[in-house]
Amino acid sequence: MTTTIPATQKALEIVSFGDPLKGALRLNPSASVPKPGPGQVLLQMRYACLNPADVFVVQGLYPGVAAVRERRTGFVGGREGVGQVVAQGPATSLPVGTRVVPELSDRTGCWQQYLVVDENVCIKVPEGVDDKAAAQLIVNPVTVVGMLERIEAEAPVHGNPWIAQTAANSTLGRMFIQLAKKRGFCTVNIIRSKASAAELKQLGADEVVVFSEESNFAQRIEAITNGRGLAAVVDAVGGDIGSAALAALAPGGLFLGYGLQSGEPTRVMNSDLIFKGIVVRGFCSAAWLKKQKETIFEDVFEMIRKGEMQPQVQQEFPLDQYEEAFRAQFAPDRKGKILLKLD
Repeated sequence: MTTTIPATQKALEIVSFGDPLKGALRLNPSASVPKPGPGQVLLQMRYACLNPADVFVVQGLYPGVAAVRERRTGFVGGREGVGQVVAQGPATSLPVGTRVVPELSDRTGCWQQYLVVDENVCIKVPEGVDDKAAAQLIVNPVTVVGMLERIEAEAPVHGNPWIAQTAANSTLGRMFIQLAKKRGFCTVNIIRSKASAAELKQLGADEVVVFSEESNFAQRIEAITNGRGLAAVVDAVGGDIGSAALAALAPGGLFLGYGLQSGEPTRVMNSDLIFKGIVVRGFCSAAWLKKQKETIFEDVFEMIRKGEMQPQVQQEFPLDQYEEAFRAQFAPDRKGKILLKLD
């Protein structure tokens, strides 16, 4: 396979930490295309995602990325995407033409047309998984799998199958419903408005709770769980919603915080820690991945291929329409992932 590689490319750069719609981003129309060194490959990127974590990176609020920790700007954003190998550096074995997802760890760089990475961070995309699904591999499906495994290992789910999630209408939330159902859990899905309630029920949600319409949230959870409370909660919101879900945990219940959409802290009562013995901890997919077997990505891809989780796409935008893409990302009741189309 022969591919003509240009000297320059389009790249979306973070030039200051702040609002992505107010000057923090700049489209560089003539960024240099890098050349792969020893053990490296050049990827022609096809799609990259917009995730809440990407927004926090632009805002300078995501310490999981080295440039944010070091307060450096002038770098290309984007934590996940999919591309194809178009050139090899010396001493590489990954064939040209291979579709891969680059696992960037604490780096970014997917919001550009060409990306050089070490070949050992490339995850091969199997047949039967399309580019739009593959682009979403790391942030959402891996997080869903990791949180459910943590719940199975640490939450009091034997005899109490009820687990709850906030931000249930998010792309991750929809996959969580699907895989939790497959693993025998009953889900309480907490959302802010009822626009997506019927759709979540069709996906397999056992209960949908519109937080703004509940005069007594605790009482509603008691009724749903027949007085048992929630064995586990996974929370992407914090604030009042996350705090209310945490307070509804059963004795010994597990709370996993994995997002901070509200920007507000989750409140924990010492009495729940002391007398109910609840466990409150965060979930970081990058840290979880370090402890998993080498086949974890193959396993997750197989779940996607079999339809156990179905990554959804709301809309795709060319890179030079990044502002429209971010507006779509911020739209309420979004039903799927926003993708940047790069080729």
